[in-house]
Amino acid sequence: MVELNQLLLELERNLKSEKLTKKWQERRESWVSDVAASVNLTYLAELLVELESNLQGESVDIQWKGRRGSWIKECLGASIVQELSSLLLELETNTNSEAMADEWQQNRDNWVKQMHEYKE
Repeated sequence: MVELNQLLLELERNLKSEKLTKKWQERRESWVSDVAASVNLTYLAELLVELESNLQGESVDIQWKGRRGSWIKECLGASIVQELSSLLLELETNTNSEAMADEWQQNRDNWVKQMHEYKE
Protein backbone atom coordinates (compact mmCIF):
# COMPACT_ATOMS: atom_id res chain seq x y z
CA MET A 1 0.00 0.00 0.00
CA VAL A 2 2.99 2.28 0.42
CA GLU A 3 3.13 2.76 -3.34
CA LEU A 4 -0.49 3.97 -3.45
CA ASN A 5 0.39 6.40 -0.67
CA GLN A 6 3.22 7.73 -2.83
CA LEU A 7 0.95 8.10 -5.85
CA LEU A 8 -1.54 10.08 -3.77
CA LEU A 9 1.29 12.30 -2.53
CA GLU A 10 2.53 12.79 -6.08
CA LEU A 11 -0.90 13.94 -7.21
CA GLU A 12 -1.17 16.37 -4.30
CA ARG A 13 2.34 17.74 -4.95
CA ASN A 14 1.29 18.56 -8.49
CA LEU A 15 -1.82 20.50 -7.53
CA LYS A 16 -1.30 24.24 -7.68
CA SER A 17 -1.52 25.63 -4.15
CA GLU A 18 -3.86 28.42 -5.26
CA LYS A 19 -6.36 25.76 -6.38
CA LEU A 20 -6.65 24.46 -2.81
CA THR A 21 -8.38 26.10 0.12
CA LYS A 22 -6.56 28.33 2.59
CA LYS A 23 -7.37 25.75 5.27
CA TRP A 24 -5.32 23.23 3.25
CA GLN A 25 -2.15 25.28 3.62
CA GLU A 26 -2.36 24.84 7.41
CA ARG A 27 -3.20 21.13 7.20
CA ARG A 28 -0.92 20.14 4.32
CA GLU A 29 2.26 19.30 6.23
CA SER A 30 0.54 16.98 8.70
CA TRP A 31 -1.62 15.50 5.89
CA VAL A 32 1.52 14.60 3.92
CA SER A 33 2.95 12.91 7.04
CA ASP A 34 -0.31 11.07 7.64
CA VAL A 35 -0.45 9.78 4.06
CA ALA A 36 3.19 8.72 4.08
CA ALA A 37 2.74 6.80 7.34
CA SER A 38 -0.67 5.27 6.63
CA VAL A 39 -0.86 1.49 6.48
CA ASN A 40 -4.63 1.46 6.88
CA LEU A 41 -6.75 1.54 3.71
CA THR A 42 -9.72 3.11 5.47
CA TYR A 43 -7.59 5.95 6.81
CA LEU A 44 -5.93 6.47 3.43
CA ALA A 45 -9.42 6.74 1.90
CA GLU A 46 -10.33 9.39 4.47
CA LEU A 47 -7.17 11.30 3.56
CA LEU A 48 -8.07 11.12 -0.14
CA VAL A 49 -11.53 12.51 0.62
CA GLU A 50 -9.93 15.25 2.70
CA LEU A 51 -7.75 16.27 -0.23
CA GLU A 52 -10.73 16.34 -2.58
CA SER A 53 -12.71 18.38 -0.04
CA ASN A 54 -10.01 21.04 -0.10
CA LEU A 55 -10.00 21.48 -3.87
CA GLN A 56 -11.62 24.73 -4.87
CA GLY A 57 -14.78 24.27 -6.94
CA GLU A 58 -13.32 25.47 -10.22
CA SER A 59 -10.49 22.93 -9.90
CA VAL A 60 -12.74 20.05 -10.95
CA ASP A 61 -14.88 19.42 -14.03
CA ILE A 62 -18.46 20.62 -13.86
CA GLN A 63 -19.93 17.09 -13.85
CA TRP A 64 -17.96 16.29 -10.68
CA LYS A 65 -20.61 18.04 -8.58
CA GLY A 66 -23.11 15.33 -9.52
CA ARG A 67 -20.64 12.50 -8.90
CA ARG A 68 -18.99 13.82 -5.75
CA GLY A 69 -21.41 12.45 -3.13
CA SER A 70 -21.33 8.90 -4.41
CA TRP A 71 -17.55 9.13 -4.98
CA ILE A 72 -17.06 10.02 -1.30
CA LYS A 73 -19.27 7.12 -0.21
CA GLU A 74 -17.33 4.74 -2.46
CA CYS A 75 -14.02 6.01 -1.05
CA LEU A 76 -15.13 5.55 2.53
CA GLY A 77 -16.49 2.10 1.68
CA ALA A 78 -13.43 0.91 -0.25
CA SER A 79 -12.22 -2.41 1.09
CA ILE A 80 -9.40 -3.23 -1.33
CA VAL A 81 -6.53 -1.22 -2.76
CA GLN A 82 -7.83 -1.64 -6.31
CA GLU A 83 -11.06 0.18 -5.41
CA LEU A 84 -9.25 3.09 -3.82
CA SER A 85 -6.72 3.37 -6.65
CA SER A 86 -9.58 3.51 -9.15
CA LEU A 87 -11.22 6.31 -7.15
CA LEU A 88 -7.94 8.22 -6.94
CA LEU A 89 -7.55 7.94 -10.71
CA GLU A 90 -11.13 9.14 -11.15
CA LEU A 91 -10.43 12.23 -9.06
CA GLU A 92 -7.33 13.02 -11.11
CA THR A 93 -9.26 12.55 -14.35
CA ASN A 94 -11.90 15.02 -13.15
CA THR A 95 -9.38 17.61 -12.00
CA ASN A 96 -8.94 20.43 -14.50
CA SER A 97 -5.53 20.74 -16.11
CA GLU A 98 -5.43 24.38 -14.94
CA ALA A 99 -5.35 23.11 -11.35
CA MET A 100 -2.25 21.03 -12.04
CA ALA A 101 1.39 22.09 -12.16
CA ASP A 102 2.78 22.61 -15.65
CA GLU A 103 5.06 19.58 -15.40
CA TRP A 104 2.14 17.26 -14.53
CA GLN A 105 1.39 16.56 -18.20
CA GLN A 106 4.92 15.20 -18.63
CA ASN A 107 4.61 12.96 -15.56
CA ARG A 108 0.95 12.01 -15.91
CA ASP A 109 1.34 9.09 -18.32
CA ASN A 110 3.72 7.30 -15.98
CA TRP A 111 1.49 8.07 -12.98
CA VAL A 112 -1.59 6.70 -14.78
CA LYS A 113 0.36 3.60 -15.82
CA GLN A 114 1.28 2.97 -12.19
CA MET A 115 -2.34 3.48 -11.16
CA HIS A 116 -3.51 0.89 -13.72
CA GLU A 117 -1.13 -1.67 -12.23
CA TYR A 118 -3.49 -1.86 -9.26
CA LYS A 119 -6.36 -2.91 -11.48
CA GLU A 120 -4.58 -5.95 -12.88
